[in-house]
Amino acid sequence: MKKLFAALFAVLAVAGTADAKTLVAYYSRSGNTAAVANQIVAATGADVYRIETADPNHYPAEYQPTTVQAQQEINDGILPEINTIPDLIEYDTVFVGTPCWWGTMASPVRTFLTNADLAGKTVIPFNTHEGSGAGSVHTDIAALTPNSEHLNGIAIRGSASANSTDTINAWLTEIGIIE
Repeated sequence: MKKLFAALFAVLAVAGTADAKTLVAYYSRSGNTAAVANQIVAATGADVYRIETADPNHYPAEYQPTTVQAQQEINDGILPEINTIPDLIEYDTVFVGTPCWWGTMASPVRTFLTNADLAGKTVIPFNTHEGSGAGSVHTDIAALTPNSEHLNGIAIRGSASANSTDTINAWLTEIGIIE
């Protein structure tokens, strides 16, 4: 009888994970973070939510003025308005992707994390950069999602983002997302 219950429990546990859904939520200004997000989606079959500012012209088109605005938003705690956040109730795992701006996440991602209920979900950070690595992106994401489980994130150099499939797949295997 114990073996029957153990077998039944194992079947139910596996069936429960079959219903698990994954979302990749990301913000990308230049396309680098989008490239990483798309590779994660290809490897996992996850759904996608692209975080966008409500005003498509929120950031200037030029790089330098954008960096000035980004630094001011980070320093002043400004949370730009973003597009509608999808219903997250059905997701068990949420990848959160961002460029590394001034050592932390882009402000639209901070807006997302401030307004999304990720309690009880597994949160996995990823970011792109051009030399700063993860900065404090991963720890800042964890701080804004204190009631979530956190897996190790990855930082990908933006200039290499389009050709990072092997690195991303190795990371996803290492953290137990894919085999």
